[in-house]
Amino acid sequence: MSDEPKLLDHSYDGIQEYDNPLPGWWSAGFWATIIFAFAYVALSPLLVSTPDQKYRAALADYTSKKERREIADAANVSEAILERGMHDPKVVDKGAAIFAVRCVSCHTADGHGLIGPNLTDLYQLHGSTRMDLFTTIRGGVLGTPMLAWGEQMPPTDVVAVATFAATLRGKNIPGKPPQGHLVEAFK
Repeated sequence: MSDEPKLLDHSYDGIQEYDNPLPGWWSAGFWATIIFAFAYVALSPLLVSTPDQKYRAALADYTSKKERREIADAANVSEAILERGMHDPKVVDKGAAIFAVRCVSCHTADGHGLIGPNLTDLYQLHGSTRMDLFTTIRGGVLGTPMLAWGEQMPPTDVVAVATFAATLRGKNIPGKPPQGHLVEAFK
């Protein structure tokens, strides 16, 4: 066998071609990429998270942080703080201003109720205390149009709105019929 490269049998325009095989490293790299591609396609569902999995993980993280934030916010608010706020004109005025922007579409400007319940009578749907009002405003009510305002407003604004809503109780403005159970007027 000679060391001279082998010529192929065909020629083009009088030019003959040598039979030069690809280097071994190039062929090995070529086959390795093919094997890697098949392995990647087969194993990628196990190795790479899907958008749905990423969404679920982010939602779980948000939910756990939301619960901790709500507990921290509620720890800073008490029945006594809301009662004191009812007698502070600055807090009541701030709550009235926020109520006028965010709440009138469901409760009307004077609180006699439209979609939402009448806030001026002596009936309350969820609980009976100022803290129950705060909790309802902050967390909303599932299955109703009542939004969770705690996700859209800072805690001080939620406190101000709850304080203002508490001042409406007992004004008995004619409007939506009573809903919930009978409670006492706040003092």
